Amino acid sequence: MTVEIRIAQNDDAKGWDEINLKSPHGTLFHTWNWLKITEKHTQTTLYPFIGLRSGTPIGIFPLFFQKKGPARMVFSPPPRADLFYLGPVMVGYDTLKQEKREHMYFDFQNSVEHFINNDLKANYVSISLSPGLQDPRPFIWSGYSFELQYDYIIDLSIGPVSLLHTLDKRGRQNLIHAKKRGIYVEIGGKKEYEKILDLMDIRYAQQGKNVMVSREYFLDIYETYKDHLKIIVASLDGKVITGSIDFQYRDTHYSWIGNPKPKTNISPSPNDLLIWESVRYAYEQGFRYYVTMNAAGDKRLHSYYASKFDPYLRAHFTIKKHSYLTGLLEKGYTNITKPLTGRGAQHVSGE
Repeated sequence: MTVEIRIAQNDDAKGWDEINLKSPHGTLFHTWNWLKITEKHTQTTLYPFIGLRSGTPIGIFPLFFQKKGPARMVFSPPPRADLFYLGPVMVGYDTLKQEKREHMYFDFQNSVEHFINNDLKANYVSISLSPGLQDPRPFIWSGYSFELQYDYIIDLSIGPVSLLHTLDKRGRQNLIHAKKRGIYVEIGGKKEYEKILDLMDIRYAQQGKNVMVSREYFLDIYETYKDHLKIIVASLDGKVITGSIDFQYRDTHYSWIGNPKPKTNISPSPNDLLIWESVRYAYEQGFRYYVTMNAAGDKRLHSYYASKFDPYLRAHFTIKKHSYLTGLLEKGYTNITKPLTGRGAQHVSGE
């Protein structure tokens, strides 16, 4: 039996979020309000699909459409929103046998693919799957290629004493020295939230880069999601010198964006203490996992800052399909490349 799709409306918001919460693939990024804020600030059109089998919802799949010159682009998530994954979310998926999972998943993807090809006539598609969805094959069967991104995950259940000893001796000494120097870490509010954004702007300017995510987007996210957000800052001599914008959802504390390197050299790095105190705070709050999102790359012998805390690695899939023309445009023209591949203020410490 095929999966039918329909575009959700505002009065579907509650049901949409219920599906997201029930699914192992659902994330805070998938929630209705976050999607609508993203649409508002990314010059895209949101197509929030609900999948139905015999009239019963079996999943959701948000797509964002943008037309720029000859490029008709579909994203999930779109650029300029600092969302690391979206894609389909299916309810009841984890309770099914593998054969039924594959049929439901492929049928849902196939119905959405038909809309992408025939209604939107897209010639560029980029979809980053939720880490909970570890099967990119239905998209591969539809002609997509894929690449891997990685999160770092710390299992908080081992407790703070064991967590502290995941650091090497030098790492533990750096925490002691940072405290002796007068660096302290605390939870902040909107003022500190905006200060972190300012520091990231400065750090990007130092690196000759532009922050591509609008300040208004971040302010809307704060006002709507401040109960989920955790603003964690490190200060020295009464001034915020770095910080992290985190959020909490289900059993997980997510390190989302931030950790900019301070404007002036400070040794030891205050980011060591910032991350450690964030991990300890997440444990004390009763969360099971601490996730540093998109923090690990795949460059051989490259040092990734968050790996100091001995996390384990979790992969998630970005899948793409494009025409020959949009493939050339992505590679060759800045005004196309940035909308296709640009990101905003991620973890930018570079230490």
